[in-house]
Amino acid sequence: MQKTDNQDINILSTGNLPWITIITVVFNGIKTIEQTILSVIRQPYQNKEYIIIDGGSTDGTIDLIRKYESHLSYWVSESDSGVYDAMNKGLGYAKGELIGIINSDDWYEENIFSSIAKKYIETGSDHVIYGLLRIFQDDEFYSMVGNSIRILHEDTIMHPTCFIPMKFYRTFGTYNSDYKYSADYDLILRYVDNGVKFSFIEKPIANFRRGGISASSSAEKEKYKVRVRHHLISKTEYILRMILIQTASFLRRTK
Repeated sequence: MQKTDNQDINILSTGNLPWITIITVVFNGIKTIEQTILSVIRQPYQNKEYIIIDGGSTDGTIDLIRKYESHLSYWVSESDSGVYDAMNKGLGYAKGELIGIINSDDWYEENIFSSIAKKYIETGSDHVIYGLLRIFQDDEFYSMVGNSIRILHEDTIMHPTCFIPMKFYRTFGTYNSDYKYSADYDLILRYVDNGVKFSFIEKPIANFRRGGISASSSAEKEKYKVRVRHHLISKTEYILRMILIQTASFLRRTK
């Protein structure tokens, strides 16, 4: 359980707290989305709104969303062009000044929004805020990670932990839905390219279940595409990486 420290309690009592918008995108997430929803609506932070964008689920997810409808500012169930298109759709309805995005496989730590609000106020509402991510596999704790922006040439920071001022989306654009797996990586690199500042909170913010499309070879290829676009690697290195990934994928299929 994430405890709220005295400093966070003090900042909760000062007033003028930022409105935080949380967006969840989901498609057929009946097995896990309730945990996601509860991790948002049980946060003891009043200035929040919650938006759910469903991609047209057919597994009972919509009934579960309706169960918690009174806690939602907005929700919709309709087809979309993928997860990043759904995120952008959610941003279009967001009214908060600070945005968190948590997918339906993941969930927030308890009592974490007060820590986010405290850091937001301390930084003058001018930083991307992020922190540690607890990773689970088969519902068992696997590891904890918290990448620095100093290693963006190797990997991105943990997107489920990110809280991004809405003004950055307005200034630098939303998620590039041409990417299927790595638009969040591209977004962070766009911020770095434009001199946006980042502030790290040294505590767990969110929890993530391993697996899914982000672990595929196609996702790995796309990460290198993002890196070459942002001049983190040369075109020659990009081509070599594509050959290596393709070769490794072929060898796995032929074993």
